[in-house]
Amino acid sequence: MTNVIAISDARANLPELVNKANKNMDRFVITINGIPKAVLLSEEELESLEETAEIFAIPGALKSIKKGEEQIKKGHFVRLEDLDK
Repeated sequence: MTNVIAISDARANLPELVNKANKNMDRFVITINGIPKAVLLSEEELESLEETAEIFAIPGALKSIKKGEEQIKKGHFVRLEDLDK
């Protein structure tokens, strides 16, 4: 969930905000004079976003993902437990 919060409120409640970001995966858009300037999110979510960006930076990755999704829809896949056989 994304919340918008003024920098003065963020400053006054920083430990609580960090806790919520870490525990609930909340995001906080921090504003200065009503203008968004920064985002507070958990380290885990940042890492996930960075990994996703790395994957999509690979040439042809999106095309391969879409191809895989189509194969799954058509039933063209092997289940993990069947790989050991």
